[in-house]
Amino acid sequence: MSAPDLPPLHGEDGPWTQAAGGLLLAFGASAVCCYDTDERVSAWNERYLEFFPEMRERVRVGLPVADTIRPFLERQHPGATAAELDAALANAMWRHREERGPLRYQRADSGRWLELRMFPVPQGRIKLWTDVTHSGTEGTDASVLLELLTVTNLGLILHDAQGRLRYVNSRFFSEHFLPVLREVPDIRERHVQGDYWRRYAAMFEPSDTFRALCDSRQGGPLPAPVTLRGTTGRSYRIEEHALNGGIASMWTDVTELAGLNARLRRMALTDTLTALPNRRALEQALDDRNDVTAIALVDVDHFKAINDRFGHDAGDGVMAELAKRLAAALAPGELLARLGGDEFAVLLCSADEAQVLARADALRRAVSAEPVALDRGPLVVTASLGVAAREAHEAPTDTLRRADMALLGAKAEGRDRVGSAFAPARAQGVPASPGAAADARLATDFGLDPAALAARHGVQHPVFTRERWAQAQREGQTLDHYWGWVHYSLGLAAGD
Repeated sequence: MSAPDLPPLHGEDGPWTQAAGGLLLAFGASAVCCYDTDERVSAWNERYLEFFPEMRERVRVGLPVADTIRPFLERQHPGATAAELDAALANAMWRHREERGPLRYQRADSGRWLELRMFPVPQGRIKLWTDVTHSGTEGTDASVLLELLTVTNLGLILHDAQGRLRYVNSRFFSEHFLPVLREVPDIRERHVQGDYWRRYAAMFEPSDTFRALCDSRQGGPLPAPVTLRGTTGRSYRIEEHALNGGIASMWTDVTELAGLNARLRRMALTDTLTALPNRRALEQALDDRNDVTAIALVDVDHFKAINDRFGHDAGDGVMAELAKRLAAALAPGELLARLGGDEFAVLLCSADEAQVLARADALRRAVSAEPVALDRGPLVVTASLGVAAREAHEAPTDTLRRADMALLGAKAEGRDRVGSAFAPARAQGVPASPGAAADARLATDFGLDPAALAARHGVQHPVFTRERWAQAQREGQTLDHYWGWVHYSLGLAAGD
């Protein structure tokens, strides 16, 4: 039945007047637009043009409903791409056909809050919008809530004790999930968590956290906040609380915070000089991987002498260059890390002992493949390696300790070679490099007697004795600060 005091409808008359008039009597001075069974505009009132000024020059009888939605989307989301708008339009058309509301959203331009209801009728479909901006008196909880949601851009979904949807800040969801928005904010009911969260599948990337939500058979709010990554690339923290027997679900965009946390985690696991994984990252990899068969420690020969002679900046440059060479020489599945100082570690995945030692020797040769360019000229740099097999049920620290002892053995044998905790490297067919010949001859011809060293080369180092070397090996100490100093002095005395 019609009401003579209601504003007239524009467009077609007849059955639309009676149907729409009855709705306007029920919902007051609302905006109304009618659509026929072919999804084309049939009639509208003046309030519709007030709520949607972008349609004042466009609306006409027979206009496809898609042509009424797209201008609204363009006005709401001026920065959206054409692809995003196409996806949003497809989802809005789905809601036009399938949903009834009520839905609340805010106009981005005017700030007006509208509540939409959709009614199927024999002639097609009627949409009715009510202005709910001042649904509460100024200063009441309702108006404060609307203002707060506008300022903070917080997503909020409220379900009552029966699981029925009571409120949703649809502006938040339309802004953040424009290309994929279909089910939200149109999820009508909520009871079991899994049934509820599965309807968000198009909005979130698959993850262990999201899969656990979809599999949950619990009711009530989430026991703890969760962070999920959306298919749009942004991350959201979702926190829920019981409210009057129902559930209040609050969504916060934490993309920047998540990115900062990710950067901090990377920094905590990365060596600042070489950008390689650090010791902590190496230990995590050992805990997580079961394909690692051995660990190789790589120690730069005479690194202290490089720092002493050329300066610490040059030493840093040497380390950065050797990191690149070792990284380039890695085989698939191997991991290179810098443990600190002049020491690297490599996780090896070769099948047997011979292959492990061959890989270690390939890394050794990569270090000295060509001189390192320094400001004062090219410098030949070598490295010694210690290899230890990873034993079942052995702690990573124990494997590293055995590799370190193998490394000390390589240095004791003359450097620029591979020391093995399997067996002596030369017994495995890994030759000592020609670059180690001078050190080897020195140890053989003159031993480590300080008097002999002083007589031949004019250097004094009273604590550097064969007994001290043996003690250092037994105690697992480094010998760099002894042997490196002597080697540098010898080089100067010999004129090279």
